[in-house]
Amino acid sequence: KKCVCKLLILFVCISLIVLPQTLRVDRGTETDVMTTIHCFLREKNGDLDDPTDSVLYGPSTQNKIERWWRELLERMEKFFKDQLKALVESGEYDSSSQSDRALLAYVYIPVVQKELDVFRECVWNNHRTRKQKKKELPAGVPEHIFHFPEQYGGEQCGIPITEEQLLEVAELSDVFDYDDDYLNAAVRKECQQHLPNVEEIEPKDAKDAYLYLKSNVDEDVFEIHTWNLQSFCAGFRVK
Repeated sequence: KKCVCKLLILFVCISLIVLPQTLRVDRGTETDVMTTIHCFLREKNGDLDDPTDSVLYGPSTQNKIERWWRELLERMEKFFKDQLKALVESGEYDSSSQSDRALLAYVYIPVVQKELDVFRECVWNNHRTRKQKKKELPAGVPEHIFHFPEQYGGEQCGIPITEEQLLEVAELSDVFDYDDDYLNAAVRKECQQHLPNVEEIEPKDAKDAYLYLKSNVDEDVFEIHTWNLQSFCAGFRVK
């Protein structure tokens, strides 16, 4: 929960300290603190009698992002699943092994994140959308629409907030007290000794990087130290 909320606060900072007027979420357990933070900041603006009115709830299945998911599936999911499946079938990855999961996380999380960033910045945010029937949505490039809404019949609706307000809500919610490194410091140090520039690994080389790391690390480090977010890598179990 706190990891997600920390990302929300960082997102607001990156967005020139502008808060969205509304927040749409489902009723998952990871959204309660996030919605509380949003309502706290909306109340500071003083434009709503009840700041909870700025939170919209709905099932994630109703998010209209079918094309986004299709693009992501075609470009990334199958590619990485094939690599992970090959590791499982060859016996090189065991989801019940803490060391295997840590090594996989060390290699794949930065690689996948980099590809997601490229997809967001170079593909999705800069692809040209077409006019949709019966929908009041602008047609054009999302990145340009976001920065120049007035050229598309829109307006900037973000709510300016101060850095002091962000720091206040961060302190009250303890979100920055949370260590979001998914690996124990000793485990990360051991991995970095053998594969220091993991962010430079090409996606096609990720499987070989994992195998190289597995054959060179000191297994005793993984037996002594546990890592911080074991659940983080539960998703790496190939189904």
